[in-house]
Order: sequence, then C-alpha cells, then structure tokens
Amino acid sequence: MLALLVVGVFGAILYRSWVEAQGDGIVVFASVARAPVVTWAVEQLTDDPELEEIDLAGSPTTVARPGGKGPWPAIVFLNGATRRGRFHPRVRDAAGGLARAGYLVFVPDLPGVRFGEITTRTLDGAVLAVREAQRQPDVRGGRVALYGVSTGATLALLVAEDARVAQAVSIVAGIAPYTDLRDVVRLASTGYHLDRGKLELYDAEPYVSLAVARSLAAALPRGRDRHLLLRRLLTVADDEPDPLAGLRAPWVEKLGKSAQTLVKLLLNTDPQRFERLFSDLPAAMKKDTRRLSPISGAAALCAPVEIATAPHDKYFPTAESRALQRAVPTVRVTVTSTLGHAIPEPSLGSLGDLAAFDAFLVRALHGAQ
Repeated sequence: MLALLVVGVFGAILYRSWVEAQGDGIVVFASVARAPVVTWAVEQLTDDPELEEIDLAGSPTTVARPGGKGPWPAIVFLNGATRRGRFHPRVRDAAGGLARAGYLVFVPDLPGVRFGEITTRTLDGAVLAVREAQRQPDVRGGRVALYGVSTGATLALLVAEDARVAQAVSIVAGIAPYTDLRDVVRLASTGYHLDRGKLELYDAEPYVSLAVARSLAAALPRGRDRHLLLRRLLTVADDEPDPLAGLRAPWVEKLGKSAQTLVKLLLNTDPQRFERLFSDLPAAMKKDTRRLSPISGAAALCAPVEIATAPHDKYFPTAESRALQRAVPTVRVTVTSTLGHAIPEPSLGSLGDLAAFDAFLVRALHGAQ
C-alpha cells in the first residue's frame, strides 16, 4: 500500500501539468466553439480577461491578460486572412479563451494579412512582433508559444525558423497551414498540387487564387504596374467565385513585362505548363516564394510543432502539412474532421475525431506552459 501511495504521489506530480493542460483545453475549446452550456459555465468559473491595445514593433496588437498577477506563459496568436483582423469575433474568442486559461496572449495585425496579402514584409513584421513580445516583462522566462490559423500558422512556422527568435519559442501549434508556396501557386492557378511528386487534382476555394494573386502582385517592384495590379485585385470581393476574371481584360496588355509574366502564370490552367511559366517569373519573386515556404527552412525548426488539419481542408491540402512532417521529425500532424478549416465544429457523430482534436489542443497548451 505504501508503494502504491508513493507511485500515486509521483504520478500526480509527473502528470499534473498534463491535467492542467486538459483543463485549459476545455476552457479554450468552450470559448471558441461556443457550446452554449459549457461556454456559460466556463465564463462563470474563470476571470474575465483584461484586453488592451498596444503597438508591437509597428503592428497594432490586442493583448489579452489573465486575471491575477504575472508573469504568465505567453502566446503570440497569428490569425489568418480576414478583413476584420484581430477584431474578428472568433479571433477575439480564441484570445479570450486562452487568457481565461491563464495565458498572456498577443494578437498582432501584421502587414497585409487582412487582405490575404502575404509577403516578406509580413514575415519581417511577424518576427519583429514576436521578438518584442518575448521582451515584455509579464512574459514568463522570455519565452513565447506561437499559435496560428491558416496563413497565420504558416507565418508561425516561418517565425520559428528565424534565428533571431527561434531559441525562445516554446512550441508552434497551427491549424491548416501551407508549407510550400510554390505548390500553392500551382494549386491556385491549375487546380492541381504535388503530393510526393505526383500531380493530384484538388478542389480548393476560389479565394486561394485571389490571395495568391494579391501576394505575388505585392512582391512586384514598387511602381505603376504593382500599384495598378494590386489596386484591381483589392477591389475584388473575397467571396467572388471567379476572382481573377478582371485579369483577362485588355488593360493587362498595358502592364510591363514582369507583371504580364505574373498574369500569364495566374491565368494558366494547364499543370504541365506551370513549371515553365513559374521559371519565367522575376528572380526576386521566386526568391521571396522560397522564403515564404516553411518547407524551405525546415532544417532550422528547433521547437516542437503541432499541426491539425481537416481531411480535406477547403484551402490547403493535408499534403502540405505531411511534407513538413516528413522533413522534420519533431512535427506531429493530426487529421480530424472536427475541423472544416480554421474553426472547430464538434459533432457527437465523430467522437474519435473530437478526441484527436482535443489531444492536439492539450499538447499545444502543455508545450506553452
């Protein structure tokens, strides 16, 4: 009996942090999924977060602070493309839920993200924001976890590969990232992507084409062509079923060589022509594409990585996450139908998938403690 008591005590000490992470997971999941009774109960039993607006290395940022006194374990949360940015209700729910669970949360609005315009300027802004977050006095141990959704998850991976901040990143947790921008460009234009070297047809939302077009147009040299192309693309509604229709108009013929080369790539629907058209892009644009692809710098990932994705994500194929997992042993991928893309939708008919998502969430929170 004494031996069992000793084992029980040591077991409680050993697994206490995991039990706490599971409790934190319930708080966060209830806040984001908006389960009526559970969400109400969580709000009654936890302290309301204190929200503050600050500037983090040039990026407007919402800070969600837990009740009580710090320092706290810290998380930088990077949202995906949404016009409302850090003020999107689900983003606020996630930040608030994490703060209720005892985490200090930073949610920066990075350059271009609200419009799906992901460039090296976006990445530089993310690195600087994370570095400044690590220096905040309420951050425990000067370390932060990086959480991200969609392109925000991709940015979290890219930041974790940057030597300026990598050593003070505790964990990276992301939902449905892309890892190879070149392959996403292929998908956006032709409807095909590469899975282990084989072309596969994939049904993605039209917004992928629009976001890719905006991102690549923003990578053109500053000048008339960049301004004109971006201005046209930014006027297209995010839910437009044929978002690149305007690029088939006569005005495109007035663009310079680099911009016309980009337009030809974007309008190409033949996967066999993709490589040649991509190779015709300006060298600087191809270099930026590599820099914005986590698979290119995967060897620099030293923090543990947790990724969750839907069996058929509406934007980025699961193969994007699997490719990173094959390249880096510390990457774990969870495929669960609890996700459609970014927001968990629990179903009693898929308890196994719900349990898998819960395990992903618990590991992510445990790594941030």
